[in-house]
Amino acid sequence: MKLSVENIVKINAYVGSLFIFLLIFKEVSPAYSLIFLALYTLSAYKDFKKPLNINRTFINIIGVLFVILLVLRINPDNIVQPSVETLLVLLGLKLLEEKTFRDYMQIYLLIILLFAGYTILSTSMVFLLYLLILIFFINASVILLTYFQQNKEIELVVDIIKRILIKTAVIPLLSIPFTIFLFFTLPRSNYPFLNFLQGKGKATTGFSQDVKLGDVSNIQEDNSVVMRVSGENIGEIYLRGLTWNYFDGKQWMSKDLFSAVKARRLFGKKYEYTVYLEPHSEVYLFTVEYPYAISQISGYFINPRMDKTYVVDKPIFNKIKYSGISFINDRYYEELRSTDEYLQLPKLNESIVKLANDLKGNDEEETAKNIEKFLKSYTYSLQNLSVSQDPIYDFLFVKKQGNCEYFASSMVILLRLNGIAARLLGGYKTSTYNQTANYYIVKQKDAHVWVEAYINKHWIRFDPTPAVRNVIIEREKKLNRLKLWLDTINYYYTTFIVNYDFSKQVELFNKVKKSFSNIKDFKKIDFKFNKNYLIFTIVLLLIGYLTSLSVKYLKQPYEKRLLNILNKRLKKYGYERKENEGLEEFISRVENTELKQKLLTFARELESYVYKDKKLSKADYERLKKMIEKL
Repeated sequence: MKLSVENIVKINAYVGSLFIFLLIFKEVSPAYSLIFLALYTLSAYKDFKKPLNINRTFINIIGVLFVILLVLRINPDNIVQPSVETLLVLLGLKLLEEKTFRDYMQIYLLIILLFAGYTILSTSMVFLLYLLILIFFINASVILLTYFQQNKEIELVVDIIKRILIKTAVIPLLSIPFTIFLFFTLPRSNYPFLNFLQGKGKATTGFSQDVKLGDVSNIQEDNSVVMRVSGENIGEIYLRGLTWNYFDGKQWMSKDLFSAVKARRLFGKKYEYTVYLEPHSEVYLFTVEYPYAISQISGYFINPRMDKTYVVDKPIFNKIKYSGISFINDRYYEELRSTDEYLQLPKLNESIVKLANDLKGNDEEETAKNIEKFLKSYTYSLQNLSVSQDPIYDFLFVKKQGNCEYFASSMVILLRLNGIAARLLGGYKTSTYNQTANYYIVKQKDAHVWVEAYINKHWIRFDPTPAVRNVIIEREKKLNRLKLWLDTINYYYTTFIVNYDFSKQVELFNKVKKSFSNIKDFKKIDFKFNKNYLIFTIVLLLIGYLTSLSVKYLKQPYEKRLLNILNKRLKKYGYERKENEGLEEFISRVENTELKQKLLTFARELESYVYKDKKLSKADYERLKKMIEKL
């Protein structure tokens, strides 16, 4: 089968355009996706089915209009997405034109620019795989374009095309070690100067200063990763994010707190950990309860709040890392001058007031436990949540089911009605621990809301949500062992690649320098290394080895491949071909008459190509391979 270089280059342009669209379509608006698909379909019809006469000037005018629209849409808070959407439309318009060498180069440039936009919008480890694919694709495309420039009518057989692609793949393969060298050696800035491109998007954590009842349920059905917490496995952990102290009957808010803290003391088991937080476009940090201190974050200023939460000075648009020290407990001591901010109540139904009075105990802690026990008898559900004008009454007396927001909100209200200061906490609760890499994986569905009650100068944690929530989540964990293993790779990518900064470069340089300075004394060489480096090196070597095997195998002529398959097949029957032994000479040693006859038939068929200098086609190779499989 032969293909003209013109058709090969044309198909290549469409494949590359479709590849980049599939990467970014989740990040662009549906309208722009539909425009691109319409242009792509029309272009394919014009190029492969029926030529259409479309004026180039008209196409250019449409392109200019979309660029003007980009200028009108763009703003400091949102740069990347409008730019990517406009580039996508320009790519569709470029496909629609009659294409010369220059046009194909522009198509490849647009694909590269769109991929650059994707790298800003996405921080997934899969980016590395897509990057490798793009490198090989662009390299092969440019090589094919050189043929196109010389003579687009040249026809190439499929085998020749394969050989061109395999041989040109050597160029990016040779560049990978050099690229890795540059990654480790080029100086890095601690200032994330491209963060301004990200813009202020919607918070992926789902938490904000104001949260309506039912809002958290939207993210409790999301399976995406929020953060990974590296540290000792201590069972279930609470990750504190923010507090709410004001309730208007439907919505919780974080009002400014004025109560001065006279004294505070944490106690419990000391716990050290490191958080690898995904971008969430909000200012909140998450800490294991109860936080004592956290480390500084490069490029951010951390502000510790009075309610034992932490915020930074600007939204988080890139993956960040910080370490923390906490004390594991369900309470901590704090002496406040006033608790007025934690006793506020909206106008409530008299039935709620009566219920609060019925649950009153002999002291404040007993009252809190009575309320918690009462609420745990209700049903946990993410469906059919109360959205009436009085959602708390509806939850307590009508539906008697809801998610953690309803349970925690009801408990805070019932506590306050009994004169007990209380507040609502938002964050995550998880026990999912990756034993392979020693870290907790925290997902959106782990989002949780709980309660803190101020009793006897202690903030005490209460969690009135029924235990069935944990049962549901545990059941889902057992079905996701493979995903947990894959997340291990993502974790190492984050810890090794994303967090490799200037300080680590200096550290690595010092280790190398120390090793060389002690080379005379072998015993003094420091063999300690980060296990992440080891795993990365092993994976890199494995990829290189598998790639070399693949290239070596694909370069073998069909005749040699068939003989290798035959030798392996006959080895199972106890026949091993000697080095430099002819095929028919080898077959003459086979005692089984039926097998010997089949082998002779195969040998003569193969020899009819080899001895007559006839080239084996792919179809011939597959046919002879089936003959071997039937032996």
